[in-house]
Amino acid sequence: MSFDWLKKFQQDTDKTTDYAEKTLAAYRLGMRANGAIAGVRIVIDPVGCDACRSLPAEVRYHPDDAPLLPLPECDRKQVCGCIYRPVMNYEVEDQS
Repeated sequence: MSFDWLKKFQQDTDKTTDYAEKTLAAYRLGMRANGAIAGVRIVIDPVGCDACRSLPAEVRYHPDDAPLLPLPECDRKQVCGCIYRPVMNYEVEDQS
């Protein structure tokens, strides 16, 4: 994927206390603007904590319903490598 560098950058960047709110608000805005975003997914850090790894894989969330990262049970907190990524409309259409 051409944006793997962005995923790695996001995973390696410490999370601010408002990471979830800001990120989900941006995806929510993209959905309301009839953009190409169909929802969000959580990319689980392969070396993350048990709380993160217990999340279901490949679930598409509406930004209003997505679990807030870092999870309250996460022992890595601001250095958690789990991130939100957009689910694009063309990905959903391809699954039909």
